[in-house]
Amino acid sequence: MTRYFRPHLAATLAAFAFCAPASANSIDDLTGDYTLQSSTTVPASNWGYSKARISIRKLDDRHVLILLACEWKRDPKSVCGDHYFAQQRDGSVYLQDMNSDWLRFYFDPANRSLAIVSRGADNKESVRRDIFTPTSAPLEDRALVRRMKREQGSAEHKESVRVFGHYSKRAYLNNRIEFQKNP
Repeated sequence: MTRYFRPHLAATLAAFAFCAPASANSIDDLTGDYTLQSSTTVPASNWGYSKARISIRKLDDRHVLILLACEWKRDPKSVCGDHYFAQQRDGSVYLQDMNSDWLRFYFDPANRSLAIVSRGADNKESVRRDIFTPTSAPLEDRALVRRMKREQGSAEHKESVRVFGHYSKRAYLNNRIEFQKNP
């Protein structure tokens, strides 16, 4: 009887291994620096970035900090930057629920590009799509360096931790970072 089940068990395990993804979506795949390639809006407007940089830094085995430093097309001197935390769980990576319901992150592991789609709060229902590609070049733009440092400080500030809680205690339920599948 065991001779009959062994080949079937082996065949089942082989089929499962073939159908399973090569690797789960991981925060390790996201970690790194990205530079802006394009920032477009529909309908066309100047609600976009003229330059931007993203730095994704691993905090622990399950969390990353996503820092955005940018410059607006319409007003280069205005404050432009943000930070988000993301958590890996259940084979996916989820963006923090707080203040992220208006945007979606898409990551293409094949070319390591990152796309961010943002919904505007204007009466035109604008949508902005920002494409970032990986870079190993050091960040030398003084305005972006200053803004990146400000976002890092804001993310780590003790008052932010007191008000919003430690990143490991926040909710990560509704906004999954979509890993693109390439055939």
